[in-house]
Amino acid sequence: MLVACGAHGQDLGAIGKEKPVRLNGSFSLLGGPYFHSGDGTPRNEPFWWNTSGSVTLSVYGLQVPVSFNVGSQQRTWTQPFNRYGMSPHYKWARLHLGYRSIRFNPYTMAGVQFFGAGVELEPKGFRFAAFYGRFNKPVAQDTLASIAPRPAYERTGYGVKIGVGNRRNYFDVMFFRAADDSASIPAVKSVDQASAPKENVAAGISSRLALGKRLTWQFDLGASAMNEDVRALEITDSDVPTSVQGIFNPRLGAKLLFAGNTSLTYAYKIFSLRGEVKQVDPDYRTLGAYYQAADLRAITVAPNLRLWKNKVRVGGSYGHQQDNLSGRKAATSVRRIGSANLSWTPSRSYGADLNFSNYGIEQQAGLRVLSDTFRVAQVNRSMTLSQRYMRTNSHRTFTVSLSGGLQQLQDLNPYGTFASAENEVVYGNLFVSRTRHADNLGISGGVNMSRNATANGSYILVGPSLGLSRTMAKQRVTASLNGAWNAAMQDGRTAGNTVNASATMQYRCTAMHRFQLTANALFNSTTFVASREFTEVRILAGYVFVFQPKS
Repeated sequence: MLVACGAHGQDLGAIGKEKPVRLNGSFSLLGGPYFHSGDGTPRNEPFWWNTSGSVTLSVYGLQVPVSFNVGSQQRTWTQPFNRYGMSPHYKWARLHLGYRSIRFNPYTMAGVQFFGAGVELEPKGFRFAAFYGRFNKPVAQDTLASIAPRPAYERTGYGVKIGVGNRRNYFDVMFFRAADDSASIPAVKSVDQASAPKENVAAGISSRLALGKRLTWQFDLGASAMNEDVRALEITDSDVPTSVQGIFNPRLGAKLLFAGNTSLTYAYKIFSLRGEVKQVDPDYRTLGAYYQAADLRAITVAPNLRLWKNKVRVGGSYGHQQDNLSGRKAATSVRRIGSANLSWTPSRSYGADLNFSNYGIEQQAGLRVLSDTFRVAQVNRSMTLSQRYMRTNSHRTFTVSLSGGLQQLQDLNPYGTFASAENEVVYGNLFVSRTRHADNLGISGGVNMSRNATANGSYILVGPSLGLSRTMAKQRVTASLNGAWNAAMQDGRTAGNTVNASATMQYRCTAMHRFQLTANALFNSTTFVASREFTEVRILAGYVFVFQPKS
């Protein structure tokens, strides 16, 4: 897979230190036959081919990527610069042009992409940011289309943030406004409220203050006023403050909601403790955020301890969370979340990690009396232990890793209403590899095991794997061979097996030209993985061209 990525910003101070125009990218052409025998329908065409490429043009650090992908099963052509933006910056000034995003805080402007312009200035002791742009293009309703797109009104908005301080200590005040143009598309018929034209004004404050050398206080607060439909009747009540008229005119169904979080962190040498409180009103929303978890109150405490010159690290957290803050729901959900982790690294060669988490949820009465028969009370528990050992010298590198874990979903309702959802997963993995530096010969192998137990029975997969790889002919030829076999068992009885094997060879003529050949084979006879017996073989041969400027 080839992926083209654009730069997030360009440093104007680097002009003159690099080539004014640079071109780099790659091109590949792959194809080959596919063979299938056994039960079921083949999962691929008899012959598969694909060609793809990506080219990036860089002009004084400004990158313009282009990519394409054409094959027997898909046709795509991508010009990323059709949604392209740049953020040139010099010292403490940054300019945003095109498709960009700016983040104020989680409850006002939280990174939604816009098409427009913005600026961020952070001279010593001062912080300023502002932007204006379009968030949504107008999309008219089309009831005759085979796949009808969701109608959308043109949405534009702007925001301003002013503050003082630096990244360690700061205080910011911010304002955000976005509104849909109800005349940007023809009238929409029979559409839910989510597609109605909206208007939103959000204001907030964010701060981080170091209260001495060991204590840090941080908070984010937000207030959001939302008109769910700008076509609704306007409220002319005298209770509406005159200071907001013209900026936000509330209409029938308008909401003013609040959200915020604050945390206090104490850190001293080997010990740290963080406490956090978060509350978000039901239905809280801002058009400057893609998603906002609402209707929750959460309290979290997280201690951390470092011992023996950071060779031992102990940490964890405990939190209590609930919804139904307004008391309008039939039931209240309460979550108790706990986790703990232990890391031991006595030397550069060995290390071990132990992690434990316990997520519990239960329901309590809300508007109605909750029946014990249908009350949700569950706990999701997981534990993992992993160890690693590595030795390396001028001749070889030897690595061993061993990991295992347990995951459980348990129903705590004594009436067992949801007992059928219970499950338990136990898994383990042993992996060993050895690489000889003289001839780049690598040997690896291991054993995998997993057991999944549910109300319908238990399922086990266990088996070894083996791999060989070597680079030859002065690093021009790379060859590898890998295989794995897994035996399946269901309720203690044999249930078939699966075999995977692959072989790959790549020949690098020059730094720009490469040829490769890959063969994959799969044999499946399990009764619960795919419920059928089949064999398939894939062969791929291809050419890869890579071009990039010299340093």
